[in-house]
Amino acid sequence: MMRGLVGGKRALLTALWALVLLLVEQDGALCAAEPRQAETGTCRSVGGLRFDPAERSMQRSKGLELCSQYRGNTCCNATHMMRLRLKLREPVVAQFNRRCQKLTDEMTCSPCHPFVGTGKIKTVCPRLCDDWFNACRSEYYSFSGSGSLVPCYGNALVCSPLSIIAPDGAGFCSKMGFQVGSEDDSEGHDCFDGSVPRQLGEAEPQEPWQTWLQRLFEEQSDDPSGLFIVALFVPLFFAYRLFKQLRGPAPVDRYGRSLTLEEVRAMQQASYERAFNAAGDDSDSSSSVFDQDEIDERREIEQEEEDKKKEN
Repeated sequence: MMRGLVGGKRALLTALWALVLLLVEQDGALCAAEPRQAETGTCRSVGGLRFDPAERSMQRSKGLELCSQYRGNTCCNATHMMRLRLKLREPVVAQFNRRCQKLTDEMTCSPCHPFVGTGKIKTVCPRLCDDWFNACRSEYYSFSGSGSLVPCYGNALVCSPLSIIAPDGAGFCSKMGFQVGSEDDSEGHDCFDGSVPRQLGEAEPQEPWQTWLQRLFEEQSDDPSGLFIVALFVPLFFAYRLFKQLRGPAPVDRYGRSLTLEEVRAMQQASYERAFNAAGDDSDSSSSVFDQDEIDERREIEQEEEDKKKEN
């Protein structure tokens, strides 16, 4: 009877476990058929920036000196700063007008927008494209090797005003590599309009100081800033000064001239030889020292007696 009850319980548990596995497999199949990566906030590569698909859009308290308006919720981190810095410098070097530079910066930083970086927003609002085009229509552009437009500067051979290259804002955004949304899209929700969402990302995990130091050196190795150079060499300079003070002054000869390392070693060797020779005549030298002391004492006594006679 007991064996039958135990066997029935085992069979029931086995059946329940099989049902759970079946539900998990079906759920995984549905997820694979209809991925919902954007809704879960998982990052995806976009706009020439490579994001880790295992990470979510999160808060960045450090390492985001560029496109910092998105530091509260972004997929960008310190590893993307070099590429962003190069892109943001292009309109500055090309001496574009300030309005054009500002809107170009917004478009360059668009991958750091949390909805763009996670794939929830895939297009640019038509009105933003028109504003960008109107601000930059008189500036000169050229085609890159990939076929997209780049600001004209440096050694570019063929440059043309934007108003000749692109007919309108939609054409400009398309030639810059962006997908344009429709007029019916809700700005800031269905298409990128340059605004910063208020929603905060996940809390940033604490970074070990070793990782922070390694990331700092990797980030500054290609294009070190002046502040980084000063912060690096000032402690080294003071450490060198402290080492010299603890080491003491360099040895000098009787003329006040600093001695070289070879001269110091020669003097040490000569001192060792004199000490070795003196140790061999220890007994004779000790007796002679005592005799000399007695002679000196007698001379002092005789000198004192002569002085007393002269006074009398």
